[in-house]
Amino acid sequence: MIVEVQGSNILSLNRPQEDPPHVFVYRLHPEDNMTDVRHADEKKLSERLHAALHDILSSSEPQGILKIYSGKTYLDMSCLPAPDEQETTGSRARYLWSCSVFVPVISWGKGGSVLEQLGRINEEHDYVSDFLVHALTALYLLNKDAGRLKAVLPILRDESGGKTSMSSAFDRLSHKASMSSCERASEVLLEVGVRREKEAILQYLLGVSVRDAVAMLLPAVRGAQGVQEEERGRRSKGVYGMYVAAENDVERSAVEAGELIVACLSKIVREHVDRKLWEFSNHNPRGIEVLQVLRESGLHDRFFEFFALRGIETIHKVSKHTKTSFMHRRCGAVTRSCDEVLAALQHHDESSVRTLEKLVEDYREDERFLPLNERLRRYRDSDVHGVLALRTSNSLETALVKLPARSCVVFLSLVYLVFGVKQLGLLGTDQLWLPHTNSSTPVSPRVVRISTVADPIISFTWSFLFLSGIVLSLFSTPLQGKRLLLATGHLVIAGNVMCVVADALQCSREGTGIGSVCNSNMKVVAIVLLMLIMYLAHFVQHYFWLSAFFMQGAYCLLVSASVSHVAELSIFLLLGLGCWAVGLLIVVKYHLAYRKTFRELKVAMLGFEETWRGVMREKARAVEEISVLARAIAEELEEKVREDTKTWGRLLCVTLGLKERRYSRRNGKIRQASRDFEQLFLQAQEVSAAFQLWVSGWNRVGRVEHGNVKSCARAMQKTVRSYRRDPSCLTDLVRCTIVVQSVEEVQEWLSSLRSRAVIGVGVGPWDKPRGGRVAAEDVELGLRDVGGEVYMSITNIKNRYDPLGDTSLSGGYRDLCLCVEVGWTMEESSQCCTFVPVKEWERTLGLRKHICEIQVLLEEMHSVKKLLHKEYVNFRNTLCQ
Repeated sequence: MIVEVQGSNILSLNRPQEDPPHVFVYRLHPEDNMTDVRHADEKKLSERLHAALHDILSSSEPQGILKIYSGKTYLDMSCLPAPDEQETTGSRARYLWSCSVFVPVISWGKGGSVLEQLGRINEEHDYVSDFLVHALTALYLLNKDAGRLKAVLPILRDESGGKTSMSSAFDRLSHKASMSSCERASEVLLEVGVRREKEAILQYLLGVSVRDAVAMLLPAVRGAQGVQEEERGRRSKGVYGMYVAAENDVERSAVEAGELIVACLSKIVREHVDRKLWEFSNHNPRGIEVLQVLRESGLHDRFFEFFALRGIETIHKVSKHTKTSFMHRRCGAVTRSCDEVLAALQHHDESSVRTLEKLVEDYREDERFLPLNERLRRYRDSDVHGVLALRTSNSLETALVKLPARSCVVFLSLVYLVFGVKQLGLLGTDQLWLPHTNSSTPVSPRVVRISTVADPIISFTWSFLFLSGIVLSLFSTPLQGKRLLLATGHLVIAGNVMCVVADALQCSREGTGIGSVCNSNMKVVAIVLLMLIMYLAHFVQHYFWLSAFFMQGAYCLLVSASVSHVAELSIFLLLGLGCWAVGLLIVVKYHLAYRKTFRELKVAMLGFEETWRGVMREKARAVEEISVLARAIAEELEEKVREDTKTWGRLLCVTLGLKERRYSRRNGKIRQASRDFEQLFLQAQEVSAAFQLWVSGWNRVGRVEHGNVKSCARAMQKTVRSYRRDPSCLTDLVRCTIVVQSVEEVQEWLSSLRSRAVIGVGVGPWDKPRGGRVAAEDVELGLRDVGGEVYMSITNIKNRYDPLGDTSLSGGYRDLCLCVEVGWTMEESSQCCTFVPVKEWERTLGLRKHICEIQVLLEEMHSVKKLLHKEYVNFRNTLCQ
């Protein structure tokens, strides 16, 4: 049973509607329309090689070639439908974009041979060569990681019968590029979808001479017929090997070349599958959650590859893959069709289909498979510890999740309810009426005092809405409950302000004036306290509930001093002391929990602390030099941030919140360019694997430990706890670790990074026109990257090796942490990232940008860190980080 293997389409933000047909093997033979014996042999070789590929794959055990791309799939160019009459050999170069192996036949020794024709190209006589167009197109795709082409495997043919060496034919090739062929190759590349300007493509192609174009197709060993490595000059990626065709034995040549091509193809497909499995299980956050479901249901071993290769990261996509699709086409020259020799995963028997359908049904309502923005909206932090939920940086929300914290909120609501009952009792006394200035005697004629009537309404509303916030968080989401609590606070302030205004107007106009009795002094005190508490609610929630209980307790004690009845006095004293007791409970519980978890973490990190003390004794100077360099980077970043608010108008707009910028003063960091949670994870999924491999490519100090994408659950928890639901503050979704042996290597690594990165490019406001513009002088500072280009912009640096730094919030953990922003484009066909130099960010179409994190860690700390996960999780749950 043959099925189409879908690509990981979640990796693409703008995926085309239909994938182009994929051709695993693209063979380029000399022109087939010639009539002499030599060309008849070439045509025979083409036909026999085509048949050999089918025969070898159909008899292979086990089947080695998976249909790894969606859309129509063909084994060989000869399997494609008959070309249009207008299609030429040169125009078919576009198929290189969606092929796996390029097999050019390079011949020499006769007047019409490939090398002889190329030898006629020079500055005076230039023309479009089909072979050269194919070679240039393939070399660009291979070396720029564009398209699906992964390997080149040339077949060499001596058509002179041994009279002419390849070396002599090669020596006649021009050291200059063919302008005509380069122009045509650039047009082909743009036509198939390369996202670069034509001038940039042409600049690369013109750097490849006719001689280089042939030499770069050959492997980096002594070439055929004496073309040696030192003569070949430039090298190319993806050169798998070569085959020298046997003279006068087409059948043997076809079989041997076919075996070599199939071996190359099997290796490419296996690497592709392994890469997809690695990406799905380590760098696809939704995929990781799907694998959790498969483990829970006992289906992991059976369906892991099936899900990974098809990019099924939500259960709702499973039903699309429970049906089998066929695509048969027979070629006249072979006995078995492409679908019969291209294998697929065998998971589509009837029992497997039923199993998948049951999986869909069982997990249809699982929250892990909702859209990420919806999951974030519904998120409730169940890991925060009891009463400590009142002490988080998002405590208005976390307090509505845990029962002990909710109980404290209910107690506060009862306090408002008691105030409402007391104020309701005043409506049956003379206090209902407007008093004289300095006497409690009502004025004549009697006038109802508006504030007295409004007081119980405000208190009952306050109590009712606080309780409603708890109920709403239980039956809806904590976010909705939080919004209701905030709205309640503003409503109460507005009600008290109206009471103050009403008292002022009534006392001065309908009464005898404002005095010691007819006034709103207590209301003014309440408004000031409420405004202070609401400031904390919006900006410093860490202390919101703490201040609410202490201030409410003080207010209750203040009221108790003005009542005469013993019962009322006792009630308000108890309420006041109760509020203070809850506040003290929060403080004591927090400090006890902090000390306990910090002590556990310190014990676990004892080995590292001893190592660190030794480092400080022996390497204090190196540590100080690291600190100096880190501070210099931090100061330059601060200067970049300050540039955005140099004008008074801009500063006023930012201060009043009329315009926002990427720098978050509350969190002290530059945020992601996107503020959409789903979009951030799509970007992270796209770039994570490529970023790990890219860093491994340029890093020369220490070793690179690849990191997985941050899990969706932890990212939501951190967004809610630490960033007040602002996903753009998540700058560590993509992260890797550089493990070094000494602090000298930390210093060396930081100096190296500084030389290959700019600082703070594009950190202006989201709404500022050309806010990310790159100045030439910025790029000059970091021009020592690969190829003289700068690909990273440093957006944050945190040096925990600094002896002056406070490590109490990190449990004594020490590292150097940098955030760098990278830009890339996505090749939709190959699903490969191409990183873009900083100076080209503005003018690159389809550019995506994302801030990634790099940690630099001592070997001793890295060894300890792997054993500390449980203690660290307890520590961060205590601090609600």
